[in-house]
Amino acid sequence: MRQPTLNDVLSDPNLFAAWAKVKDNRGCPGHDGISVPVFEKKLLANLATLSNEVCHGFYKPQSLMRIEIPKDNGGTRSLSIPSVRDRLLQTAVALCITPLFEAEFEECSYAYRAGRSVKQAVQRVEQLRDDGYQWVVDADIESFFDEIDHALLMEKLHSLLVDKGILKLIHQWLKSDVADGDTLFQLTKGVPQGSPISPLLSNLYLDQLDEAFLDNDMALVRFADDFLVLCKNKEKAEAALILSNEILDDLRLSLNEEKTRLVDFNAGFRFLGVQFVRTLAIKSKVVHKRIRSLHAVDHAPPPVVDRVEEKEEEIDSTPDLLRYFQGNPGSDVMRSAFAEADLSGNQFVPASMKTADSVASSSSPEDTSSEPQQDLPTADEEVLASTGHDPRLRTLYLTEHDYELAKAAERLVIQRGDEVLKSIPSIKVDQVMIFGNAQITTQAMHYCLMERIPIYLLSAKGRYYGVIDAFDTEPVLMHRDQFLRADDDAFTLNLAKGFVMGKLHNSRLLLKRQSRNRDSAALQKALQAVNGIQPEAAETLEQLRGYEGAAARAYFAAMVALVDDKWGFTGRVKQPPTDPINAMLSYGYTILFSNVHTLLRARGMNPHVGFLHAMRPGHPALASDVMEEFRSLIVDAVVLNLVLNQRLTPEDFQLPRAEGEACWLSAQARVVFITALEAKLNSPLKHPNSGLHLDYRRCIEQQIQHLAAVVSGRQSEYKPMVLR
Repeated sequence: MRQPTLNDVLSDPNLFAAWAKVKDNRGCPGHDGISVPVFEKKLLANLATLSNEVCHGFYKPQSLMRIEIPKDNGGTRSLSIPSVRDRLLQTAVALCITPLFEAEFEECSYAYRAGRSVKQAVQRVEQLRDDGYQWVVDADIESFFDEIDHALLMEKLHSLLVDKGILKLIHQWLKSDVADGDTLFQLTKGVPQGSPISPLLSNLYLDQLDEAFLDNDMALVRFADDFLVLCKNKEKAEAALILSNEILDDLRLSLNEEKTRLVDFNAGFRFLGVQFVRTLAIKSKVVHKRIRSLHAVDHAPPPVVDRVEEKEEEIDSTPDLLRYFQGNPGSDVMRSAFAEADLSGNQFVPASMKTADSVASSSSPEDTSSEPQQDLPTADEEVLASTGHDPRLRTLYLTEHDYELAKAAERLVIQRGDEVLKSIPSIKVDQVMIFGNAQITTQAMHYCLMERIPIYLLSAKGRYYGVIDAFDTEPVLMHRDQFLRADDDAFTLNLAKGFVMGKLHNSRLLLKRQSRNRDSAALQKALQAVNGIQPEAAETLEQLRGYEGAAARAYFAAMVALVDDKWGFTGRVKQPPTDPINAMLSYGYTILFSNVHTLLRARGMNPHVGFLHAMRPGHPALASDVMEEFRSLIVDAVVLNLVLNQRLTPEDFQLPRAEGEACWLSAQARVVFITALEAKLNSPLKHPNSGLHLDYRRCIEQQIQHLAAVVSGRQSEYKPMVLR
């Protein structure tokens, strides 16, 4: 069986699978006070920070929080609860090493294992009874979880695991500090009940016990630290009791003398909540909680569970994941991660969710119309029907020059003077785009910063000025990786080639689709020119940029051949755009840029540290890099659709009155354009690499996840998203 590595643990699919399990357990905060919902608010950045700390050797477990919970039979049990981030990392390790451990475990072990349950353990006892095994060693290990010897456990781990990084993490968790009120102490033995990794370690520690009984041809049924040895006569049972003491002595453990006894089925005994008497197996009337894992602790912690209720189920992570995704329709990054982990995407059926509120009212600074513009429809309801999930980034557009964005309680309010035009719950807004002279109050700005809602400032014509975003130093290790990689010429060239090849492939695809119904010599000539450019031949970054520039000129020459002369489009003109098509391209690229910028920041990447585009002050080069493979697929496709289907005409634009002036969209044209672009961003498609049915925003997000893995060294080569 393949050995798991630290890279496997820190892969995006594995981390997201671990997060799904941690969230589904709904555990309480750890000693640091960070709850699961708080951790989730900055999930991508938190995952990036945690991954980078581990990769660079800076990771240190936080103190465990000691709590006492009542036992069913009286008394209390001590739990030591890790922080949410440590629970997540422990779960990620457990997911990777479990298959290796399961291959070593014996059939007689039933606790904390997928597909095994109390019900099966009870059925095995009944089967052995019916086969003539009438005498039983009913055993219980004294303070098992607290007495596990660390040195012996690490020895067993070294015999199975090769990766030093995983072994180091487990050793760190075993030696964690425990905060018990005002007292702080370090674990010297035992595994903390309450940690996700503990069930796996406990089963590994007792595997020697399982093997010893099987080697001596004795029938064992073990559930965690409770076990039965079933024998056909009293003499054999006495020998089994002696062997139990010998094995446990080797494990530096001992039997609980008060709870361990030699008994037969006639006298009866109790095991796993079932009273066995002669041929009867009577289930307890006490309803116990179903076993989930040692870390399923609520805010009002229940017993961790060494028993289960009458309707016992097999322990399987799939239902937990289903519940998670059904309750979290926006979790498609995780869904794509599961696809990479060979889990079917159609397992996860997201629940319906209300559509986001998006507002756009458009006018130029010169427009003095007193009539309020109509709210922008986003086509979200149509998108929900076709894609099954909510828009990935719910954008609030503010373009009317005398509109103001303010805050009222937990809502963002759009107002004009004293008139409230729209009130939107802040939870429905992921980013704000303010065009022209629209205003935002200081209170609203402060609130957006606290809620990590970026505010993009643009001119009325769509020129990007900058972004107001929360200051966040947490992803500093990811940033360090970016800077180090950017200084590696070979890495930079190879990654930049991926961006350019993705851009050229998708540009060719758009032109080929348009050429099917058009017999144009100019179009075919331009298409041939684009096809003839091979950026993979570039030996330097400057050569690659030259290839990209040549391809762009040929591509826009082909676009010229696609549109009527009345549009005045003769090629790409940026600053300022001098015709309606260039105006739409610039406007659309700005909106696409803001989406990429937001998703990069959410993942913990520095948008300014690019590879294809040169780093310079004030230019988020990485956002420009990531945009390349999506420009033609999203913005150019929308522009051509509006033009060729005459949904907009040149009359919908204000043309330049003098040389050097810009062409810009009218108020109505902006509503039409933004509506079409939002519909495109939220439209469904099949991602060519994962095979998942996502929307374009989620595709961008998935590519950013992939990019981060390449930059951090967890994946070897960047694969652009190229459609076919």
